[in-house]
Amino acid sequence: MSTRTELATAANGVEGLTATPYFTSGTRAGTVWIRLDRIEFPDRFGGIAHWNVVLVLPQDQAESERYFEATTPALREALADHLVVTSVTPQRLQLDGVGPLSVAFINGHREAD
Repeated sequence: MSTRTELATAANGVEGLTATPYFTSGTRAGTVWIRLDRIEFPDRFGGIAHWNVVLVLPQDQAESERYFEATTPALREALADHLVVTSVTPQRLQLDGVGPLSVAFINGHREAD
């Protein structure tokens, strides 16, 4: 199973979330997709892959903050067996054809496949 699929499957285990291994244009709160951020090659034996699990938040600012605080602990816990989570960050993401979107990036790393 690929890392993308493992992370999406773990995220799908959180009530109310719908995750896919690759970007989806869904803008409904609870939509999740997996993004490979970068691979660092610290030595000749392999690399460390850095991933972003992108969670779409509600677009109302106050509701977005409440949803973020309520949802991300369970999502972080669900990902913990598959990813060393290093940060969880809410932000606005500009998408072509969609516009600005409130999201949370759950950042982490693991050995590259």
